[in-house]
Amino acid sequence: MKGRKAVRLSLALILVLIMTGVTQVAAAKPDGSNGTNDVIARSNGFPSGEHFNLNILGKKVDYIGDPTPGGNSVFILEYGASTIEYVTNKKSSQTELYVLDPLAEAFDGDAARVQLPYEADGYYVFGRILGKPNNGSIEPVSSIILYPNQVIAAYNDTDPANPEFPNYTDPVDDPLLALGLIVGPNLYVAEEETYVRFDPDSTAGKGKSKATNITDLFTYTGWVVDARLDTNGPEGVPDGVISLFDVPIGDYDSDILTAPNRDYNNDGVEDELDVEAWLTSQSLLDSPMSWYYDSEWILNIADLVITEQGLVNDGTKLLQIRFYPVDSTTFIE
Repeated sequence: MKGRKAVRLSLALILVLIMTGVTQVAAAKPDGSNGTNDVIARSNGFPSGEHFNLNILGKKVDYIGDPTPGGNSVFILEYGASTIEYVTNKKSSQTELYVLDPLAEAFDGDAARVQLPYEADGYYVFGRILGKPNNGSIEPVSSIILYPNQVIAAYNDTDPANPEFPNYTDPVDDPLLALGLIVGPNLYVAEEETYVRFDPDSTAGKGKSKATNITDLFTYTGWVVDARLDTNGPEGVPDGVISLFDVPIGDYDSDILTAPNRDYNNDGVEDELDVEAWLTSQSLLDSPMSWYYDSEWILNIADLVITEQGLVNDGTKLLQIRFYPVDSTTFIE
């Protein structure tokens, strides 16, 4: 989050994009919808149709960039780790991709930041490396690693009459209600994504690399929980994590455990399954206190969502990302 360090979650799987080169950069604003929802995949690996472009450019560590918001380009280290944050505000009237902060942390102290327009069905995301292959020589091949997005802030609008909410791109204490995120085995699972490698042997010299679908890096599987359910923790006080400590103690029907206990599902064991059962019950209330998502577009899990995506670059000068609205995109054989 801007001005503050975000907690990094461990990531088991990564997407590796290997550079094979292309020289043209597409336009930034949506194009190609031509009045239909039919989309035919092009030979370059991108679908055709309405989309937003984001250009991610690798720069030397001494790069002096313009911090002015706007456009569709962000600047990361050409060699090393950088972070891009993505923001969506469901109540914003924004209709274009907009760069809020074009410079990654190596250049101005905090992550680059991009705002995407709200799409109820989310986006398909494709990526492709552009530019000269192989760092200008035969070896080594330039590459860039993209990690799955992780939520660093999620808020709901608790005051529908608040005229300022549509303008928010940063979390504030009031009148927003924070959503606590589940972290732990069986409770929060980042959508798994095996790595994808562009085949450098498929082209020679300045041959074209094909885009690949990286949508899974922008999906969320797991619980989102109203922060008011975080009432306890190992030290007896709320700790920002929903766990067994937060399950209400009760006289649950258990033949093994002594009452009162937290055996919410009455299986004779106090464990994470009791947390699941309790959260499920909270999701069924007339005014739900928890929500479960399965492969959801990650920026749609609350009214205002901020995620971060880590990148590790090894010589790539330009990575192009395209966001295709799901509701206007159809793939045809």
